Amino acid sequence: MSTSAPIGEGDGTGGPVEIEQDVRIEEDGPPPDFVPVEKQPQPLPGNAPPPVYPEIARRAGVEGTVWVKIWVDKEGNPKKAQVLKSDAELFNQPAIDAAMRWKFTPAIMNNGPVSVWVSIPFKFKLNAGR
Repeated sequence: MSTSAPIGEGDGTGGPVEIEQDVRIEEDGPPPDFVPVEKQPQPLPGNAPPPVYPEIARRAGVEGTVWVKIWVDKEGNPKKAQVLKSDAELFNQPAIDAAMRWKFTPAIMNNGPVSVWVSIPFKFKLNAGR
């Protein structure tokens, strides 16, 4: 049976350890507002759930539309969503939550997938037969 010294053993006089605070493991970061593409991302059928209608808005009879800007990555997954325009603030979070559950076909440029922003209107409309 042989023994060996532990790897990386030092004399304790090494310098301070510096930790990078800005290390990112995601892709290159959000794309610019405009990215030229040959084919826009499309919501996949069955993978674009509607937002949850807030009960307080339903009871008050409030309707509206929220335009959400969604960062769609190269795999067609939403990475970030933000409200561009909103008729009623109480719809903003349900619209963002729904947007982050959507799945898209990737945008295509030069025969390869690219990361882009897309704008989607989320309509909150009560049934006519309330």
